[in-house]
Amino acid sequence: MITFTDIERAYQRLRPIVHKTPLLTSATLDKKAGNAVFLKCENFQRIGAFKIRGAYNKIASLPEDQRTRGVVAHSSGNHAQGVALAASLLGVHATVVMPKGSLPNKVAAAKGYGATVVFSEDTSDDRERVAAHLANQHGYIPVPPFDDDQIIAGQGTVTLEVAEELDSLDYLFVPIGGGGLIAGNAVAAKHLFPAIRVIGVETEPANDCCQSFRKKEIVRIAPPRTIADGMRTQAVGKRNFEIMMTFVDDVITVSDADVMETMRFLLERMKIVAEPTGAVAPAAVFKNVLAISGKRCCAIISGGNIDPAFFRKLYASHNSQDDNDSQIRDERI
Repeated sequence: MITFTDIERAYQRLRPIVHKTPLLTSATLDKKAGNAVFLKCENFQRIGAFKIRGAYNKIASLPEDQRTRGVVAHSSGNHAQGVALAASLLGVHATVVMPKGSLPNKVAAAKGYGATVVFSEDTSDDRERVAAHLANQHGYIPVPPFDDDQIIAGQGTVTLEVAEELDSLDYLFVPIGGGGLIAGNAVAAKHLFPAIRVIGVETEPANDCCQSFRKKEIVRIAPPRTIADGMRTQAVGKRNFEIMMTFVDDVITVSDADVMETMRFLLERMKIVAEPTGAVAPAAVFKNVLAISGKRCCAIISGGNIDPAFFRKLYASHNSQDDNDSQIRDERI
């Protein structure tokens, strides 16, 4: 299990590489939520998402003889971009396995950063299978999307930046896909803000971690149909789950409709573009799922790599939201 020292070490490695992303506030959001809300905007990070943190930390930690073999990763999008950019910065060849239904902008970005893209079927199991085959065939070093100590430590640096700006915090809301982001940031948050409550957030269709947390064992679900493509994992990682059971206080869910409503609010009132997965943690605060009041809450916007066509439909549907949201959601998934 990683320690806070591992996260500090990762932060020193990452400081010259990643952006220190802004921590933004909104009086309107505070009023709606009934709490003082701080949004950690990883949508403004390099590649448009937090994933560069873990990817760079992992690849930079590899010995030279492994770097020369090249790396392989599997991802629905943002991890692929993170690995592609990190590998490029470090002079390492990268191959990324992406589902054939990946958003075109995410595929184009991975290629633009210099990675070779190989497509798989639209399940996390098949992505993993194809990546393992390529690693065995070519000797590539795997860079897992979430269940790896160096990845987890890199993702945990988000909260170190938060602590540089805030001296107190009551709640930290973190989206959960495979669990790397919440695992690293739960360790960091409990060290930096000992009394804090760390809350994981999923969408209702992708509630594998919520089920796992309640049952205290990993639950695997069928490929979830959710608007949040970064949450289309079928089970949380083992390392991450172990950390979560020690450092996370609760896991909750929001609906896909809540996510779309939050995306609209972030754009219209705060001029923030969040992808669906990126809006999941803010949605839990915006809808006040925990029914708390007067607390200092931070929610991580994990990314902003939204498909432009989907974004136009989402925003255009604002005036007839109830009629169009279901259709938009169905097209997305």
